[in-house]
Amino acid sequence: MTKEKKNEKKRDGLNGVLMQVAISIISIVFAFLVGGIIIAAMGENPFKAYSVLIKGAVGTPVALTVSLTKTVPLILTGLAVAVAQKSRVFNIGAEGQLLVGAFAAGYVGFTFHLPAPLHILLCLAAAVLAGMFWAFIAAFLKYTRNVHVVIATIMLNYIATSLVQYFVCGPFKEPGATFNATSAIAGTAKLPQILPRPLSLNLGFIIALVMIAACWFLLNKTTTGYEMRAVGSNPDASRVGGINIKKNMFMALVISGALAGLAGGIEVSGSLYRVMEGFSPGYGFNGIPVAMMANGNPIAIFFSAFLLGAMRNGALAMQIQLGISQDIVDIIQGLVIIFLGCDYMIRYYINHVRLERRKLA
Repeated sequence: MTKEKKNEKKRDGLNGVLMQVAISIISIVFAFLVGGIIIAAMGENPFKAYSVLIKGAVGTPVALTVSLTKTVPLILTGLAVAVAQKSRVFNIGAEGQLLVGAFAAGYVGFTFHLPAPLHILLCLAAAVLAGMFWAFIAAFLKYTRNVHVVIATIMLNYIATSLVQYFVCGPFKEPGATFNATSAIAGTAKLPQILPRPLSLNLGFIIALVMIAACWFLLNKTTTGYEMRAVGSNPDASRVGGINIKKNMFMALVISGALAGLAGGIEVSGSLYRVMEGFSPGYGFNGIPVAMMANGNPIAIFFSAFLLGAMRNGALAMQIQLGISQDIVDIIQGLVIIFLGCDYMIRYYINHVRLERRKLA
């Protein structure tokens, strides 16, 4: 390949990245604009509402660390969805995998009494293995009975929700508790805080950053990652090239489950310190827009996860101060997905503007 062709390939790649960044930003801006219209229709000032939301999310050091804490499960579920999607596997089961991971970590946390580092490692390992096992079920059904992954993972979400709810409300409920939750995990199973109080940020944040780096390395610097991306880009060409399609899709789904399970484990060991009924506000499902906004890029997932995490934190301040329901965040999140789905139209518009500028030049 000549030097000129290499430079042209690099330019095309850079233009593709910039295009995707532009599409994500435009989608987010449009979503906030429509969200502002909805807030105005409710009789509130959207500028004031967004101002309170931003201040509640990042206005103080404490608010910022709370937003970062809420970002952690979104990073991991976003990575879970992205890794699976690289092999053309749409894992909608991250929520169920997170729930079983959380319960596994909680069980190890309140059942065993071990030294601190070992206890924490066992809790997180149990969460990872539980998430992997739950994803393995969907993968097994796909490749032995040809059950569609989307259907299998959706059904497994319901099973996981009911199973964890039964455990939390039944045999593992803390005796004498006034709410449905397991006993608290031992102090040796709790992730340490990495910042002094009153700031709130635990070791889970560092683990999430390590997972971002690990996923980036896996997808971009390893043979396994190359094969996974090849399968996702063109399964037929990959098959002709000797790549095992089933093995790579299977592996992508299991790794995805491990990441989602880890998210549940960190929630229990780092923030909740017990498994509570309905503790997840949909972290697994929220991983889908996180991955979509980042176009599956592990580095970009940090920023899309932080956006949603900060919005959820700021929405509480908005509800307390202005009486605007936190559900507005879910509406904006849904709008982002809709606008991202309009990828073709946004690309057409950007290319049209480019052509007009070239004509004028």
